[in-house]
Amino acid sequence: MVVRRVDGVKPGVYHYLPEEHKLDRILEGDISIELAQAALGQTFISKAPVNLVFSGVFKRTTKKYGERGVYYVYMEAGHAAQNVYLQVQSLGLGTVTVGAFYDEEVKRLLKLSEEENTLYIKAIGKISF
Repeated sequence: MVVRRVDGVKPGVYHYLPEEHKLDRILEGDISIELAQAALGQTFISKAPVNLVFSGVFKRTTKKYGERGVYYVYMEAGHAAQNVYLQVQSLGLGTVTVGAFYDEEVKRLLKLSEEENTLYIKAIGKISF
């Protein structure tokens, strides 16, 4: 998660720790401009208060399910993204899913492990027309 402007949360890059259900800030400061550049210059990313970046480790799932496990990672990411859409809507906010980005650049910016694969970026904020 790349935080730019969220009440009660300092700007930075956070990893979600599911076992502990908490956020771990791994990088201080706002990198949303760099994230937008890594997403082919899509400037709305740099303006969003928060960007969720979904990643997956295929090896965890393929170890149990073989190559079919790759599909399961994508399916679960889609289910999680849909839940984000629903929650964001209930808060009166908006989100958009971005699939166009340079994988290796996003991984570098977010300090993801080599085995993590970037799947989505979801820019979240107030809807403006």
